[in-house]
Amino acid sequence: MKKIFLSILLIPAVMAVSAQKQVRLNFYSAYVLDDGFNVYNDANSYYNGKLQAGVQFGGGIEYLADPNYGFELMYLYKQSDAPSYFKFGALSAERTETFKVTQHYIMACPTRHAMSHDHKVEGYGGFLLGMVITDVDVPSTSNSGSSSNFAWGARLGADIWVSGKLGIKLQAQILSATRAYGGDIYYGYWGPVAVPDYSTLWQFGLGGGLTYRLGK
Repeated sequence: MKKIFLSILLIPAVMAVSAQKQVRLNFYSAYVLDDGFNVYNDANSYYNGKLQAGVQFGGGIEYLADPNYGFELMYLYKQSDAPSYFKFGALSAERTETFKVTQHYIMACPTRHAMSHDHKVEGYGGFLLGMVITDVDVPSTSNSGSSSNFAWGARLGADIWVSGKLGIKLQAQILSATRAYGGDIYYGYWGPVAVPDYSTLWQFGLGGGLTYRLGK
């Protein structure tokens, strides 16, 4: 379903802007560091986990209104494990589980560009706003769950142009999923969750990719 939704979203955008001069296709790959999530109520009601580091990849289509300002529609994908431990109530024992987590980021990215005098290096930076769809699988029970949450972030990078159309991207970025981790999406498979709150996750990534100019 997500692939169909993404295709419906991107195909009209490609058709609408492919004839324009200032259009780029961007491809991304980054190593994203791990980050923890936890909620503590008392000694008998808590959960704690870590979304482990891994490779994130994706792509986007960017339209430049002029050489200095662009707007990109981006999709990013990451799979990782989330080892966790948790306890819900004085009569329950502490449990452990390694969840399988898949993230789908769909982001809109206004971007500021600055070209060097020799037109070989182009710096850029901007904000990312959108949503993250998180799918969680529980190996011990074969259960699964999904949630959609607001996401935002920022990035800073450079395109190194090796030809008139092809460039190599270097980029650092940070993404935040607001109150998206924990609660019943992770722990509701064992009954009512005594600590239903959620934790915000921060993910810092370093990587690069390719950019390709469409049109003349």
